Amino acid sequence: MSNQLDISQLFELVTQTLGQKREELNAADKYNHDHGDHVLEVFELITQVAKENPHLEAAEILERASELLRQKQTGTAQAYAQTMAEGAKNLRGKPLTQQTIPLLMQALLGSAQGAAPAQQAPAQSQPAGGLGGLLGALMGGGQSSAQPASSGNPGGGDLLGGLLGALAGGGSSQGNSSNGIGLDDLMRAGSAFLQASQGGKSSTEAALSALAAATGVGQTPHRAESAKVVMQALMQAAQMMGNK
Repeated sequence: MSNQLDISQLFELVTQTLGQKREELNAADKYNHDHGDHVLEVFELITQVAKENPHLEAAEILERASELLRQKQTGTAQAYAQTMAEGAKNLRGKPLTQQTIPLLMQALLGSAQGAAPAQQAPAQSQPAGGLGGLLGALMGGGQSSAQPASSGNPGGGDLLGGLLGALAGGGSSQGNSSNGIGLDDLMRAGSAFLQASQGGKSSTEAALSALAAATGVGQTPHRAESAKVVMQALMQAAQMMGNK
């Protein structure tokens, strides 16, 4: 559907999901054990800005929220402030619909350009099930029959494929691209997908884990975990709202 989505309602649903996952995300933070608290605070603030400014488009809401987040002292707030300030540029002038949800996720989470490269195998030795398997899952192929009911279908291959396209900046494959995911990031995502798949996760869940690991805010394990929760919640919320 092409109907415009209510951004305040969308973020409220995402915030509710993060509230439910709060303790789980705190436990995933092996350093300070409070990441769940901090990422929830980030999305509560974005939701508040959206509710207080119903006349603003999505890009403007992210820009205002980014300014407020810069005043916070937590690393999570600073990470989101940076990605949102940059990402809002690509979202400007676009209505918020199911089709543009991937652009919203790109604006929120950013890409890993400029981040320190993760330890990974060279591109030529990347296992066939890594990047290729990720792309297959994103395009809706190879769905695991063992997908757990609790993970649900966060929008299907169309939204996941759209997310990859948005994160890739329209298909850029250069590792030094200033917009979107480059080759290094895709290889990192492929490695993460392979690891998640071998860990017993469904294709969809493994694809989400892989993409979360390649986002700008997902460069530590606990932030990657919350980025995955955000992506899945956004896709599920958009699908639910669009089907009303």
